[in-house]
Amino acid sequence: MVDLWMPGAARHSVGNTGAMNGGPARAVWHITSNATDWTFRNELGWFTGGGADVAPHLLYDPFTGEIAQFFPADSRSLSLQNAGDVRINRTGKYCVQIEIVFTEGETVNGKKYNSVRDTPCKNLDKIVAWLRSLGIADVWPGGSPTGFTRDTVSMDSWTKLGGHYGHNQIPGNSHVDPGPMPSLFGATPVTPPKPPTPAKPKVSLAHVIYAAKHDPAAAQGHTTYKAEVLIVEKALKAEGFLSSQYVDGSFGSLTVTAYARWQRSPAGGGYVGTAADGIPGSASLKRLGAKHGFTVTD
Repeated sequence: MVDLWMPGAARHSVGNTGAMNGGPARAVWHITSNATDWTFRNELGWFTGGGADVAPHLLYDPFTGEIAQFFPADSRSLSLQNAGDVRINRTGKYCVQIEIVFTEGETVNGKKYNSVRDTPCKNLDKIVAWLRSLGIADVWPGGSPTGFTRDTVSMDSWTKLGGHYGHNQIPGNSHVDPGPMPSLFGATPVTPPKPPTPAKPKVSLAHVIYAAKHDPAAAQGHTTYKAEVLIVEKALKAEGFLSSQYVDGSFGSLTVTAYARWQRSPAGGGYVGTAADGIPGSASLKRLGAKHGFTVTD
């Protein structure tokens, strides 16, 4: 199950949620572009107060790494304008809007910053990792924004292609943000190592033949034999030839009868006569193992 609320983000639900229309998941990047106020605290106050009617999903400060969230990922937010009768905010399974607290040319600690790309981008990797977890692809269908200018994608591209977009690329909108963006996908996503494939259980042909031909109680005295017989019996049960109450590690007469039915079946080899006597043979046992995940040692 995915996290609809980003782990580590301060949750400030503004309510007023709305359903998405479905389709490829995407994210849209904005900047606050406030010429008089560059603080995360004040922008947070705006979006939880008088600006709640234009709130995004996330508010992000690239200098401090602070992140706040106003809507769950499966709700539309309110940062985009409609394009005619197309409700742009509702496009996709997810359409996560990220407002970066940034203004072109702002000065922080005596240094002037002309684009988000120039900032420290603290915790940006955590946002991208969360977006990936939602199934948002590492791609810019309209190209990564490189300037403060319009670069509108077609409505067909917007509705059909998931991935990342700049506000300047969205049909029906007139904004030119976010401007030049950092490389969101510069580092190859870390793929967790796959768990090792469990080794297939092994069944000794000699052991199960012994168990089938001798006193079942004597065979059960061999712990290994009993475990191997159980593997065979479970496979016979899965084939519909043995009832569950007889899956007990004892290769008794009912298991012999069940195995004979397997030998006579087309999957078991279609044997007839004495070749289908219920005593496992190498070929029929290997066929059973191939279907039910165990290997046979002769």
